[in-house]
Amino acid sequence: MRRFFVFLSLLLVSLAVMAQDTITVMQYNLLQYGNYQGYGGCSETTNSTQRKDECIRDLLGYVKPDILGVCEFGATKQLQDAFLRNNLNINGANYWKSDNIMNGMGSNIINHIFYDSRKMELKQHVSLPTSPRNIDVYEFYMRTSSLLSGDTIKLVCIVAHPKAGNNCESERLAAMTTVMNYVSAHYANDNVLIMGDFNMYRASESGYQILTKTYGNTSALFIDPLASEGGVGSWNNNASFARFHTQSTRTEGTCFSSGGLDDRFDFILMSDEIFMGSEQMRYLNGTYKAIGNDGLHFNKSINQNGNNAVSPQLAQALYDCSDHLPVTMKLRVQAHLGVEDHTMAEGYKVYPNPVKDVLYLDVVSSVAYRILNVMGQTVMMGETSREINVSDLPAGIYFINVNGLISKFVKSTALY
Repeated sequence: MRRFFVFLSLLLVSLAVMAQDTITVMQYNLLQYGNYQGYGGCSETTNSTQRKDECIRDLLGYVKPDILGVCEFGATKQLQDAFLRNNLNINGANYWKSDNIMNGMGSNIINHIFYDSRKMELKQHVSLPTSPRNIDVYEFYMRTSSLLSGDTIKLVCIVAHPKAGNNCESERLAAMTTVMNYVSAHYANDNVLIMGDFNMYRASESGYQILTKTYGNTSALFIDPLASEGGVGSWNNNASFARFHTQSTRTEGTCFSSGGLDDRFDFILMSDEIFMGSEQMRYLNGTYKAIGNDGLHFNKSINQNGNNAVSPQLAQALYDCSDHLPVTMKLRVQAHLGVEDHTMAEGYKVYPNPVKDVLYLDVVSSVAYRILNVMGQTVMMGETSREINVSDLPAGIYFINVNGLISKFVKSTALY
């Protein structure tokens, strides 16, 4: 009998491990892929689609993404079909899909997503009317064998490419306000990623702020995976942010932007639900990368004097393909555990929520705790058997970590 229970325990552990899957997300500005209409200096000679495809295949083979978000993709079905045929559904693969192009603004370039249909199913694709091009919203459901019958895990991916230019902050703010209003109305409590080339020069920019701050609206919030690693700040032409820069890959060149790596334009931001893991999907810490950035190429070409992050072949592919680096992150998908947003485990709760002065923990013994802000920074820590005085915390959204289980709460200054 004892051997049976040992076997059963090992089996349950094995099933628990098998019940998890990892999704790799990749976002890449493809620099006028297949488009030669009106963009200075870009032609089949200076920005060859054939050469780009060779580079893309190398990079996809290295990253092995499950979701590929792209910007600056030529707005034709012919290009879409060719991209699938030449770069994704190759070597026996036939499972990569994309949705119909939506281009209400009539732009020459669009945002788009390609995805592994073995792992996810597209429920709907919505195009938000923003200038100068639409922002695309893709709602997926995971196809994971670990799910119980009827259980689903949702992932919403938003691809955005707001207007470029140091004097276009107001246009970028308008685009991101449209996004936040839509997310608040439709996906306030879901797993959501927003990705793309945001063309933002610093974290103080209003468009970045409205994505990552609550501004009184606590129903939607995005978290920057690099906030806890020092990647948030005034990154434009700032050597202190060299290891986070994503643009540009060259010091000179026709069609391609020049100057070398000196800006962090490319992002994947996550909703607080993904940060907490409250909706069966969690960001894997430390997996956010700008492919090819070794921190040693500030104001240099990505392949100059070698590259410590990738092979010479990949460094050359990054140089030839685009003037941006792709960014990637990994998400852990798990079976539903029945843990609600504010429940850390059975019998472990935090309340009231929102809280003004004292946060109570429904625990039976003293536990260690850590409170983090939305930047991932620890603002309080200690040990308690029941209550935590949070009256000195500024109003906003916080996360409390107890025994490795994370829950969200809102600190309010209002009386109730």
